Amino acid sequence: MNLKDDMSDFLKIGELRENIVKLIEAKFELAKLGVQDKIESIAVKAVHALFTFILGIVTLIFLSILIAVGINSLLKSSWAGYAIMFVFYFIILAIFIFSQDTVMSRIKKKVEAIVDEHINEN
Repeated sequence: MNLKDDMSDFLKIGELRENIVKLIEAKFELAKLGVQDKIESIAVKAVHALFTFILGIVTLIFLSILIAVGINSLLKSSWAGYAIMFVFYFIILAIFIFSQDTVMSRIKKKVEAIVDEHINEN
């Protein structure tokens, strides 16, 4: 045996290299699992938000119909309540359309805050 082989056996360079490769692979897998966990968390929250939004819209529709029927009953009319509710929602729509930049900037700030919160949380 020569000195180089003795040093290699003494330092176990081959074993050391294998351990470093295994460590790098383990860190890569850990990072991959972390990303997968974050994606799953975001997907669950998005599905929950979607269901909440849909149920909120349905509730708003039924509440609007209830209010319109109540106005109809108060005014002893078959259409006035629906017309009043239409005008109310039309005004809200016009406000959203004409102040689009302000509304979008506020929504953007809110989304950025939520994303920052989730990034800092994990």
